[in-house]
Amino acid sequence: MNKSALQAYVEGEINLAAKRIIDKGAQSDEIAYGRLKANLSLRRILVEAPTPEDLGLWGGINDILQQLGILDSRETVLSVVDEV
Repeated sequence: MNKSALQAYVEGEINLAAKRIIDKGAQSDEIAYGRLKANLSLRRILVEAPTPEDLGLWGGINDILQQLGILDSRETVLSVVDEV
């Protein structure tokens, strides 16, 4: 997946989560809010405007994926996204 496709996916997920918050009940709101928060964080990373919390969150995600063998020890989530 290239960076622009990932950005489009993230935007779609943000819109979907916001719609679920509007349309569904309290339990669904909490689930949608969690997804919204993750995707907002990724959007800030993609546009190179991360908060310190974003950097910590994605650093932790990278560490977990590396420990699971999904990413090589020198890879990050974003390093495997094509820059096209």
